[in-house]
This record gives sequence, C-alpha cells and structure tokens, in this order.
Amino acid sequence: MMLLLMIVFFVLSVYMIMKGSDWITDSSIHVAHRIGTSNLAVGLIVISFLLSIPEIVIATSAILKGHPALGFGTVIGSVIVNIGLIVGISALIRPLRVPRIMVTRDMIFMVVVSIVVVAMALEDRNLSRGDGLVFILLFIPYVINVYEQERNLTHEEKKLKTEKMTEALEMHGKYDVNHKTRFGIKYFIAGVFLLIVGSEIFVRIMLEIASLMQLSDLLVGITIGALGPSIPNLAAALGAARKGVEELVVSETIGSNIFTLLITLGLIALINPMTIDDMTASITAPALLIITFILLVAMLKGHVRRRDGLILVLFYLATVIAEFVFRRNGGI
Repeated sequence: MMLLLMIVFFVLSVYMIMKGSDWITDSSIHVAHRIGTSNLAVGLIVISFLLSIPEIVIATSAILKGHPALGFGTVIGSVIVNIGLIVGISALIRPLRVPRIMVTRDMIFMVVVSIVVVAMALEDRNLSRGDGLVFILLFIPYVINVYEQERNLTHEEKKLKTEKMTEALEMHGKYDVNHKTRFGIKYFIAGVFLLIVGSEIFVRIMLEIASLMQLSDLLVGITIGALGPSIPNLAAALGAARKGVEELVVSETIGSNIFTLLITLGLIALINPMTIDDMTASITAPALLIITFILLVAMLKGHVRRRDGLILVLFYLATVIAEFVFRRNGGI
C-alpha cells in the first residue's frame, strides 16, 4: 500500500511539474514577441531560465530540507539527461542540423564551462561559496557574447530568430496534442504554484525512496531527481524533432545546460557549500565531461546523426547503471 501511494504521488508530482512549467512557458510566449526583435539576447536567456526552473525549484527545496546532495545530484544529473536522453532520442527520430555558430559560440562555451566546473569541484573536493560566485560571474561573458553577435544581425535575421524563439516556447507548451496555449498573469501565477507544490511533493517522494531503498541522496538526485523535471523538455524535444524544427532541440539543450551549470549550480554553492564525494569524482564528473565531448564531436560534423544519438542514449544508460552499481556497493 505504501509503495502504491508513493507511485501515485510521484506521478502526480511529475504531472504538476509538467503542467506548471507548461503554463509558465505559455504565459511567457508574448514576452518573446515583445522583446525578440529589439533584444534577442534577453529572449534567449529568458528561454534558458524557463527551461531550468524545475531544477532550480527542486534543488532549492531539497537544500532547505537539509538534503543538499539531493539538490546537487538533480542539477548535475539533469545536464547529463539533457544530452544523453533529450538530444540522443531526438537524433534517433530525426538527424539534428547544427548551425556553425551554435558550435563556435554555444557548444564550445559549454565544453569550457563543463571543464571549469569539474576542475574547480575536484581541485579541493569542495564546492565553496567562492566557486559559486565564480560560476555565476562566468555567465556574464556568455550573455555579452550572445548580445554582441545578435546585435549585428539584420532585421530579417532577428525576425527569423524571434520566430524560432517563440516556436521553442510554444513547443514546450504543446507536448499535449489537446493543449491550448494560455496567456496572462493568472496562468503564470498558477504555473508557479503548481511547479512549487509539485516540486515539494517530488522532493518528499525522492527522500522516501532514498530511505526505503537505502540509497544515498546523491544517487537518487542524479537518477530519479534529474529525470523527473526533464520530462517536459524531453516531450517538447521529441515534438520538435518530429515537426522538423530539430535545430531547437540542440540549441535549447546547450542554453539550458550552460544556465544550469553556471547559475543553478552557482546558487546551490552560494546557499549551501558542499563536499564532493569519491563516487562523484570518479563516475559522475567524468561522465559529464565525456558525454559533453561526445556531443561536441557529433556537432562538429554539422549534424547529430542517428548513430550519434544511439551513442548518447547508450552512454546515458551506462552512466545510470554505473551510478547504481558502484554507489550501492560503496566504491569501484
């Protein structure tokens, strides 16, 4: 009976997170129309923030409950999920086109960010407030670089990008075929409420799972915690791939990961500095770097092909299995 209730509440919490993210995104679509052509860089950052909201709320809730490892695992795990599952499965459906600027500006920066985050975390096996501040400050040059490049676009190019940006927001709202786009502040507030309540239930269920199955908070965060809030992004990415706007899948993943690693992880470190354990140093951190480099190599060819997608999905599954096996056994 206890297990059945946990499953019911888990499904309910994921649905609330999906619906809350959906309504927040929907109510923000008109913002893309209003600021897109005048300040496209702001619009791109807004999308990155919107896609990262579930991880931020869940991580913050976990920290406030005295379980920072759960929040940390959710954040790091979501980056791996974004690449391994979202890009991987989307590429299996349809090869993903990659514009050159996405490689030279966004993907290269994401690779550098991943290396910097891992290096700083493993240098003294600690994520300090100083590290968190550095992560947040590193986001500034990325925003400036995006702004400077977008400023040089012609009006027609800005208009085209604004349409794609709006399409990205709409795609995240339309993972349900019967979905109707909703605008207005009331839907935004309702979305925030659903997201917070859903995240609260989600965190409590994860803590129950960790206790019932005698799993570490970090393991639950990296696996279940990362997968739950990524479901809306996965559903939207699959829809984008099927509809032939697959370029959005890669651009959203990169933008969301950069925001997650620098802003979300930076905020976590500022709120609650933490120690990096041996398993994270030997499994999670290398997995983050390897899957990022796999995506980089694929993108350098101009397409993320089905073969690349299969490699990403298999590597993600191998990472999850390794996390469970070695963390349960206490070491490699």
